[in-house]
Amino acid sequence: MRKIGTTAGAILVCGAFVFGAGVAAAQEPGASRVAPFEHLEGPRISLPPDAGEGPMRELCPDVTDMCQRYWAYTGYFVRNATIPTRHRELLILRTAWLSRGDYIWGRHDVIGKEAGLTAEEIQRVTAGPDAPGWDDFERAILRAADELHGSRFISDATWNVLADGYTEDELRQVVLIVGNYTQLAMFQNALGAQLPPGFDGLPDDGGH
Repeated sequence: MRKIGTTAGAILVCGAFVFGAGVAAAQEPGASRVAPFEHLEGPRISLPPDAGEGPMRELCPDVTDMCQRYWAYTGYFVRNATIPTRHRELLILRTAWLSRGDYIWGRHDVIGKEAGLTAEEIQRVTAGPDAPGWDDFERAILRAADELHGSRFISDATWNVLADGYTEDELRQVVLIVGNYTQLAMFQNALGAQLPPGFDGLPDDGGH
């Protein structure tokens, strides 16, 4: 009986160790991208005949109350966020990369450059917060996007860096911007939003 008890105890200890290691790994800072998939070559739902070649808003038409409210919400973060525009674009681009959001990446590649990001910096977003070249605050911004994507949480270490430079309202914006563009990537990917002509999507290794 003692041998059986000892064996059972060892199994429990080993199981707890493996489970604990799995939890620890899941809570590690940083994040992996969502599973690959084939981006759709056209919308999955019917569109009006005059929708044009990049009919994003027609995927959720303003004639419905739901879509009116949704576009007002998602548009807020482009028009009214008070964190620096450069920081906002880093959050959006990193979220687009992690979510394989081709449409978001294509549009914010352009908007990010208008906000002062260079082509090299936008490419560097794909390498994440540990890539050389970011300052400490920008590294924390990118890490916040990674942590929210990977665990739906921001670690104390990252939060404290951001809190040194942001108001409490701006800290809320960080979380809401990442959440909004995660949701928008889901919507665009699943319904088949197509970039208008002249826009480039994700870099080559991020297209699927």
